[in-house]
Amino acid sequence: MGGALIFIATMAMDPGSSGHPFLKRTASVLLAGIASVVPVVGTIWLLVILYRILRGVGDAIIGGLMRFLNLLRGAREWTALDELKPVAERPPRPWEFDFPGSEQVQALLPVVILFAVGFAVTNSPGRRALGWMDRQMAKVPMLGFIYSAIKQFVDALRNLGGERKFKSVAFIEYPSPGCRLLGFVTGNFHDPQTGKDVTSIFMPTSPNPLTGFVLIVDDEKVINSEMSLEEASKLIVSAGLVAPVPLAKEVVRRGPAPGA
Repeated sequence: MGGALIFIATMAMDPGSSGHPFLKRTASVLLAGIASVVPVVGTIWLLVILYRILRGVGDAIIGGLMRFLNLLRGAREWTALDELKPVAERPPRPWEFDFPGSEQVQALLPVVILFAVGFAVTNSPGRRALGWMDRQMAKVPMLGFIYSAIKQFVDALRNLGGERKFKSVAFIEYPSPGCRLLGFVTGNFHDPQTGKDVTSIFMPTSPNPLTGFVLIVDDEKVINSEMSLEEASKLIVSAGLVAPVPLAKEVVRRGPAPGA
């Protein structure tokens, strides 16, 4: 399967290939279909895995609760001998999580668990417990690195629409005239040491925008960009392959450069 995908991608993207035009067109269409389907399928796959994990946790909680209640009542699983005993001597039947609508309740358990966890971590005791768990997980070799990386990624996605989102997109001329670094404006303030107004800019790395560095730049050296935050993020994550829509349309309209 992997070899077939590589062959399709090569046929579609190699303009110098000597393959038949029909094969090139077919490979291009197939590649476009794959590029359209993979994000949807990948998202659904992750959601299904998360749902199954939380469903398993919910079923385990319900099972443990029912066993605890039956233990308090002195109930146990009935045997054939229990059926033959007089009614007064029969042990109490164990309670089961079985009633009209019980399947719907179990199906909603993942949502209930997420709501309960969210409610807990938005309060002071829950935040302290979560912070303690984060510190303990970070101490575990290898697992701590994976846990921290995933947590940073999720926090970055969660904060994209929050109050601490970036203000705008800007360029910094570096490392030579005509070259620009793409960054996100995070704030403006006055530097009392230099007596100038400066701008703080986060310069993300590509294609992993979760890491980068912060530059404090004089306002007159900041080049503002008309790109939206979403367009700039796509440009960084795709390593420049996904250009902003207006620029992409302009390139298509102009056509290939002479002699290309």
